[in-house]
Parts: sequence; structure tokens; C-alpha cells
Amino acid sequence: MRRMTTTGSTAIAIALAALALTGCAQGSTGADPAPTGTTSAAAPSASPTMPGSTPRPTSTITPVPGVDDDAGRIPDSCAALITAGKWDSSFAGSPLNDPTVVGDPVVVPKDDLTPVLQPDGKQLSCVWKDPRADISFLSIRVATVDSTKAYEHLKTALDGYDCSLDGYGYRCQKGTQNAEYPVTDGDTYYTRGDVGIHVQQSNTPTSGLLDDVIAHVF
Repeated sequence: MRRMTTTGSTAIAIALAALALTGCAQGSTGADPAPTGTTSAAAPSASPTMPGSTPRPTSTITPVPGVDDDAGRIPDSCAALITAGKWDSSFAGSPLNDPTVVGDPVVVPKDDLTPVLQPDGKQLSCVWKDPRADISFLSIRVATVDSTKAYEHLKTALDGYDCSLDGYGYRCQKGTQNAEYPVTDGDTYYTRGDVGIHVQQSNTPTSGLLDDVIAHVF
């Protein structure tokens, strides 16, 4: 199999810089013309005025402007998650959701969003990876979470992550040395309202990716 790696110190420096996420982007446009990802549609939420409906739970995150913003939506495709052409030289040029990588039918691995997912909530899973690559890949999962539990859960579940409230939501990031190759693995979580985002990557620099995804979801 072909190994896609970079030199140790350079890859670590690039990846750690990539994980230094800045404030939320305001209004990205466009959509990547890649194949669509895997979604599971939720049953439509009842209108607050309909008989038998229940109010949307209120987020337990410290109340700051934007934190309880529930205007996010789960896109229908991976193309709609990122800006067209922006990531072609980083990861978007790799095969998306190749069956030899994600399975057929697609298998979405459990992560730290799993315990707080809404049972009937929609989610989108996108994995960019050349099946010939040993480790180089990037994945994005966007899912509907229970906003009353997500923030408190991530605060205790993510050991060793650099976490902060940014005025809009709660983001956590971690960079670690890959156990097999001299490259850095990145792991990032974000929750805002009833939307959770999880980005995983190895040997794939992506400065500003989370902000780009946020701009397409909210």
C-alpha cells in the first residue's frame, strides 16, 4: 500500500497550526462539487403550535450571546459542508466515502457525540480518504444532539483537549503524535444549540476548516 506521510517535525508543526481555530466565520458561500455523503433523515419536528408538540430543550451552556442559537441545520450532502475549491489541495481531492473505507452500507464509528445524539435526529458523515493511503484522511460528522446534555457531556468526556466557549458554542481540539508515523493526528469537537460537529484528521493540514463548516451549518 502507498504511504502518504510528511516529515515528522514539519507535519507536526503544520497540523498543530491547522488546529489553532479562530473565531466563527461569518457567511461563507459555495458548495464543494464532491459526491454526496451519508445522511439519515429525521422525522420533521412538530411546530410549537401543533397539538402534542413539546418545546425544544434549552441548552445548558453558560448563557452568552449565540450559544442557544438553534438555527443550525444538517446539510444534505458533504458538498454543502465546505466552500467549493477551498480544500481541494488539502483533502477534498481524495475519494469521498469510498466503500472500501467506510463500508457498504456505511458504518459511522462511535465518538463522543454518540451518547448525546437525538435518537431520531439527522446526521451527515463524510470521510475523505484514498483507500491506498495508510493513514492520511479527514472526516467530518455533523449530527443533531440533545442541547441540554451535549455541552456538559463534552466538558467531562474530552480529557486532554483544549476547550473554550467562543460566544457562539463550545469547541475542543487536540493534536497528538501518530503512534505509527511521524505525523500529527487532529481531533476537534464543536457543539452549538442542537448541532454537534466532529472533525478527525491525520497528516492533513486544514487551517480554518471548522470555521468553514460552521459557516455552512449555521
